[in-house]
Amino acid sequence: MIARLRRTLSAAVGLRTRVSIGMLSVAFAACIGFALAIYAFVSILQDELQFDTIDRELASLVLDYKHGVPISGRRGSTGWVYVSHSPAHDQSLPAVLQRIANNQYDVVRYHGRQYYAARRDVDNAAIYMMVNVQDVKEFEDRLATLGWATLSVVIVLALLIGIGFSYLILRPVRRLAERLSSYRPGQSNPPIAADYGDRDMRDIAESFDELIGRFDAAIAREKAFTEDASHELRTPLAVALNASELLDGMPDLDERARNRVARVRHACERMQRLVTALLYLARDQQRENETLSDAAVVLDDVLVYQRDAMEANGVELSVEARSTPLPLPDGVIYSVLHNLIDNAVRHTENGRLWVEVTPERICVTDTGSGLPAEALTHIFERQYRTADSPGLGIGLYLVSRICDRQGWSIHADSEPGVGTRIEIVLDSATASRAETEALPRA
Repeated sequence: MIARLRRTLSAAVGLRTRVSIGMLSVAFAACIGFALAIYAFVSILQDELQFDTIDRELASLVLDYKHGVPISGRRGSTGWVYVSHSPAHDQSLPAVLQRIANNQYDVVRYHGRQYYAARRDVDNAAIYMMVNVQDVKEFEDRLATLGWATLSVVIVLALLIGIGFSYLILRPVRRLAERLSSYRPGQSNPPIAADYGDRDMRDIAESFDELIGRFDAAIAREKAFTEDASHELRTPLAVALNASELLDGMPDLDERARNRVARVRHACERMQRLVTALLYLARDQQRENETLSDAAVVLDDVLVYQRDAMEANGVELSVEARSTPLPLPDGVIYSVLHNLIDNAVRHTENGRLWVEVTPERICVTDTGSGLPAEALTHIFERQYRTADSPGLGIGLYLVSRICDRQGWSIHADSEPGVGTRIEIVLDSATASRAETEALPRA
């Protein structure tokens, strides 16, 4: 609980605020400590001086009393002297003095003022002395008021100085954050460390340069692998596709062989489109496609490929499709539609499948097995699949990546035993383009 609260506070309070609070805390602690030390010093000094004064005065009074000098009554401007032969029954003795024993000191209030009082017994008499300390207490109060005022001023100054120093201290950090925010993976990025002369910040910047270099190298390797693999796959795919077309044109093939050749051709076409989609995702920047591909036309090709699987699973299909031109290669659109429909067919037996392709959205709904809520939040993650899923967890991840690349939003709803609905909301530019540049369907 404490660790969680600490993490929450660390996330909520910025580094600049923490530096300011730290400096303010140090100044506050120093001021409080200094004020308490001064107050204790003044109190101790005052008590020592007052008690020492009373001791000397009482010693002098005792000598005067022994020599018969009258001492009772007012003595000087700051004290009173009383002599009593019966302190417990002396009505003329102030009541505040009756509780003081021999050689005892006390602080008493008399006529609204504060006094230090002491008692010395000599022969058959008790000598009392009261010294006025009201002025001293008033001085202490003024000193305390001055201390609190000084503390308030110091706190304000410390806060202002802390904010100023934190700004100066964190300025290199802000510059580093701005440089890092402008970093673009895979592009030419000048070294960050060259902008810093301070040794500590240079060490941090050099560490970031090394990390960025490793990122760029990893991205370059991934991009090179994707492009090389896609390039190397295109030639054998073209050969296999041409061979399947030649075989399909042979008149002596029986129906069974012709169906198998058609499946090979469809698989080759699907692989070509998948290669196109992977190349699209491997590009550093999104580039506007020169030609438009109609998602409704691509949908027909997907449904042809999925026809046998739907018949095998007893899936009843309903389609609503309108011309939806998209500035993407048809292989990218094919990858989106194929993965959505294939996922729905594989999880639906003797049920229904609704497919909607319009300029506003692409939506696939099934009455299949459905997904629990805890699995629904992970279906667009790479290699995520449920225990009973026959797939590899790549299809919906690719769909999600393409949506992110295009700025589309994708959302899934599912309920176990009821079915699943996955909807892609296309951007407004796609809808307006469809109204003005609708492509005729074959």
